[in-house]
Amino acid sequence: MKKLLALALAGLLAVSLFLPVLAAPADEAEQAAWTLYHFGLFQGTGTDEQGFPIFSLEKTPTRAQGVTMLVRLLGKEEAALAGTWDTPFTDLPGWAAPYIGYAYDQGLTKGVSETRFAPSNPIKAAEYLTLVLRALGYDSDTDFSWDQAWNLTDELGITDGSYGPKTTDFDRGDVAWISLRALDAKDKKSKRTLRSILKITSDVDQCVWEETWQSCLKDQMVFSFAPVSDSPRTYTKFTVDSAWANGQPCQIKQFSTKSAVTSQLKKYGKDTRDAVGADAFALVYLSYDEEAVLAAATDTVEANGHSYPIIRFQLNVTGSLAGRPDVKEKAVMEYYILGYWGEEYGK
Repeated sequence: MKKLLALALAGLLAVSLFLPVLAAPADEAEQAAWTLYHFGLFQGTGTDEQGFPIFSLEKTPTRAQGVTMLVRLLGKEEAALAGTWDTPFTDLPGWAAPYIGYAYDQGLTKGVSETRFAPSNPIKAAEYLTLVLRALGYDSDTDFSWDQAWNLTDELGITDGSYGPKTTDFDRGDVAWISLRALDAKDKKSKRTLRSILKITSDVDQCVWEETWQSCLKDQMVFSFAPVSDSPRTYTKFTVDSAWANGQPCQIKQFSTKSAVTSQLKKYGKDTRDAVGADAFALVYLSYDEEAVLAAATDTVEANGHSYPIIRFQLNVTGSLAGRPDVKEKAVMEYYILGYWGEEYGK
């Protein structure tokens, strides 16, 4: 299983002069959203043309959406949708009623009055932190004050002092970041982590991989992929089924097994072979119309006194594990170009 942006963006490798491409800076909220998405605990607000989730992390969630995201975080969406819930609230939209009903039944949420939930009101940082703490077994009447919930979440390591009385902006990115960190917080009574309670073991018996080498030519980038050092397993075959660069389709040339990579690397110099590494199980060439791709960039990064467009690669991949069903994954990698193979670094 790919740890997605946590590796694809944060795993910055040393880049030599003939590999003038760098991973774009990682965004913690997006990393968190992708991780939760692959755990089945976070959803987007829709999908893009390539079928990848649109997380809309900059949007402010409502109280109804906040409760819904908490129920999904707890792995209880199916239970919420299957149940029949009785609440005193008269202002619940139909789509949100099962989620709010479940949360109310479990003592996780309250209304703004005896009969109103105010589902369309923006959810505040203190409110979502309160939901998380209640889910972990803490009582907002005895263990903490709901309007200062960050004091306890800071103590538990869920938050890091980023939230407080002056916090006014709270968006879906905050929800994703808090939710991911909450997985490793311990339940008050059982002393088990939420991750343990939910039995999130998606890395077990899977391949956790990263890019081990990146190279850039005009209209093309080349990547090698290999398991991280502590990956439980290694793919015997790794195929990129489809790929896009800033929404533009890529042509794919690939060597999808370790033996095929080794054979192809005989054409390269020793430095390149060493950079790719002996564990690489795939070597992938992604070709595209660079002018169109750069024109379609929506984000930039500042480096060396210049602004560089970010190329966002979206990959649908299939990995094969010996004796197990193939694994289908979605991966996102973001890079910016400093130059091309053979040119002086930075030009």
